[in-house]
Amino acid sequence: MSEENLGSVHILVVEDEAFSLEAIRKVLNNIGATSVATASNGADALKLLEDADCNLDLIICDIEMPEMSGYEFVRMLRYGTVPRFKDLPVLMLTGHDTPKNLRRARTHKIDGFLVKPPTAESLRRGILDALK
Repeated sequence: MSEENLGSVHILVVEDEAFSLEAIRKVLNNIGATSVATASNGADALKLLEDADCNLDLIICDIEMPEMSGYEFVRMLRYGTVPRFKDLPVLMLTGHDTPKNLRRARTHKIDGFLVKPPTAESLRRGILDALK
């Protein structure tokens, strides 16, 4: 996928902090990714996916959220809670890229990390790498 095609990418952003969610949405719009759905935690994201009558290409998910963490959400996703999205690429949002997070990423088949707050370049590169 080329950078010019980010407008055709359908993204779900799962983030519990309203300020962070809006900042990510703005950066995504600035890099041309305008088809963005949102959920405030993993449980809401699973419900949205179960009810979704749309295409999604990628999920960007915070790690620490109330009700259902990002890792729990990805585990449920990978185990086929919503079968058609089981293999969807996932980028995790984190305040720190630690060795523990990297180990958990391999376990949960996560496609990459974005350190908060993500820049336009880190979002663009993360999306392009995840969609290869």
